[in-house]
Amino acid sequence: MIHILVVDDHPAVREGTKAILEAEEGVKVDCLNPPYTEEAFEKLDFSPFDVILMDLNLGEVNGMELSKTILEMKQTCKVILYTGYDVDDYFEEALRLGIHGAISKTESKQKLLTYIRLAIEGDIVVPYQFFQKLLSQNQVHAEHSETIEEVFNEREKAILQEVEKGLTNQEIADHLHLSKRSIEYSLTSIFNKLNVSSRTEAVLIAKSNGVID
Repeated sequence: MIHILVVDDHPAVREGTKAILEAEEGVKVDCLNPPYTEEAFEKLDFSPFDVILMDLNLGEVNGMELSKTILEMKQTCKVILYTGYDVDDYFEEALRLGIHGAISKTESKQKLLTYIRLAIEGDIVVPYQFFQKLLSQNQVHAEHSETIEEVFNEREKAILQEVEKGLTNQEIADHLHLSKRSIEYSLTSIFNKLNVSSRTEAVLIAKSNGVID
């Protein structure tokens, strides 16, 4: 028996997903109703569930942050982002947090069940476009791996180390005794030097090239 929990702020999505998945023999689905807060999640026991399908946008709450709360409690269940957005945009950040990837709400029942079963076994389905992008980035930056570390000053390296920890701009500013505006300017400079558009990409490339540990 596969036991799944659906966390979504739209009742129709919750009940629709439950009905679709429970049509498969050996699958049981529960739905978690609002409110969705870190405080509420910290009081819940998620261990009975094999997989949690977590919506990305839960109103004022980010599904990734709630997933992080669950994983930090050392729960045994696997978390999969279940979203109506382009999954490629969130795949890297999901993996960094320990989430078992992301799947679109528009996928078929069989593809969703396949993804869930793979997650239970500790595997993930990597979107082809994401994989291509990753290979392309590795090839481009491998050509500059000998000199890229010299491009960054000590402040930028320190900021990248803090970004890798998942800290916000304000938290980084507090840790490094700098202004939030200085952090924002430095991040813009870092993004331009690495030719990236996200914190996750910056950290991945910086780590792969030895800029940060």
